[in-house]
Amino acid sequence: MKLLVLAALTAAALAPALPAAAQRHADPGCFLLHDVGDRTVAGPHTLYFKVKDAAHMHAISYYRVETAGRCDAGVESTTQHAGFSVGSYDVEPIQVCKTGDLRISVPGSRDCRVASMIKVTPTEIAALPRGLRP
Repeated sequence: MKLLVLAALTAAALAPALPAAAQRHADPGCFLLHDVGDRTVAGPHTLYFKVKDAAHMHAISYYRVETAGRCDAGVESTTQHAGFSVGSYDVEPIQVCKTGDLRISVPGSRDCRVASMIKVTPTEIAALPRGLRP
C-alpha cells in the first residue's frame, strides 16, 4: 500500500515538469473545419494554420502539423503561403479533435500523412519569421 501511495505521489510531482509542448501534444483541442484560416509552410514536413472565431474576425488558436514524409504543400513558393487544405477523414467533416481526424490535402498530389498536430501559443507564432506566420 505504501509503495502505491509513493508511486502516485511521484507521478503527481513529475506531471507539472513535463514540457508545455508535450502537454499540448496530448490534447490538441478541437476545432471546426470551417473556422480554419490562413495556412503557411515552414518546411517539407512542417505546416502551420490558424483557427478563427465564428465571426472570422481574429485567430483563437494556432496549430503546427508535422507530416510523416515530404509534403509538397508549397514550400518552394516565394511567399511560403501554402497550397494545402485542412480537412477530416470523417464522413461528415465538421470537427477535428485528434491527429487521426486531420487530413492535409494538396491539389494535384496525394494527401500528406500527419505525424503530429500540436496546438501552439500566439507567442510561439509571433516568434516565427513574418512570412511563416499563419
